[in-house]
Amino acid sequence: MKIFFDKYHGCGNDFIIINNLSNTFPKISSKTIKNLCDRNFGIGADGLILINKSKKASFEMIYYNSDGKISTMCGNGGRCALHYAWKNGISEKKSSFLACDGLHFGEVSNDFVSISLQNIEEFKFIEDDVFINTGSPHLVKIFNDISEMDVFKISRKIQKLAPFKSNGINVNFMSITNQSTIQLRTYERGVEDETLSCGTGAVAAAISLSIVSKKDLKKILVKAVGGDLFVEFKNDNNKFYDIYLSGNVKKVFSGETNYEKN
Repeated sequence: MKIFFDKYHGCGNDFIIINNLSNTFPKISSKTIKNLCDRNFGIGADGLILINKSKKASFEMIYYNSDGKISTMCGNGGRCALHYAWKNGISEKKSSFLACDGLHFGEVSNDFVSISLQNIEEFKFIEDDVFINTGSPHLVKIFNDISEMDVFKISRKIQKLAPFKSNGINVNFMSITNQSTIQLRTYERGVEDETLSCGTGAVAAAISLSIVSKKDLKKILVKAVGGDLFVEFKNDNNKFYDIYLSGNVKKVFSGETNYEKN
């Protein structure tokens, strides 16, 4: 069967996006998704997004990691999906979409896309690290310098620890430039490697900065390997709301490929 797709990236975090409004792929297999995301033998991507119909919003985003498994909220994926939907007449510049964690609102301004994330009312410290769920679970580790960190090796060890062994954990390595700017590198579960950026990881790191600095921060520039992301939020006694993730996205190319139903 033939698949028509668009390849997108948000600050280097790349996705295959498929229009599934006609429900052509109701049972797309994990094996097929894994093959499509393979960087050597497939299209190549960190994940795959299906754009489905929704009665509650302009569309529903179904997100799969490159391991072929359905996953939790993807921030950069959501931004790319919203841009795709606008470009293809599925949604307006200001619209909403449904994801696994509920309703999200967003706005497209040319190639700059901003989306809302769910409120965050809980977090916990694991020794000196911050564990926080921003739609996906994240562990945020803070260092003076992350440029030479072996992100893969350290993160693989963390995956084997008891609290994370069953479901895995996204691991973020953050260094603080000042109270409005951080450097960030992220290992993503399901990709099982470092990605060039991670949207929900950027939000986790920005909010962690607010927590550890004990400052009423409102907007953080997150400098990821693949580009700059912006995180805005409001804070009421370490309960975070009106959270928005923003940054550039890019349609890389459109294409078609064949796959076998399995």
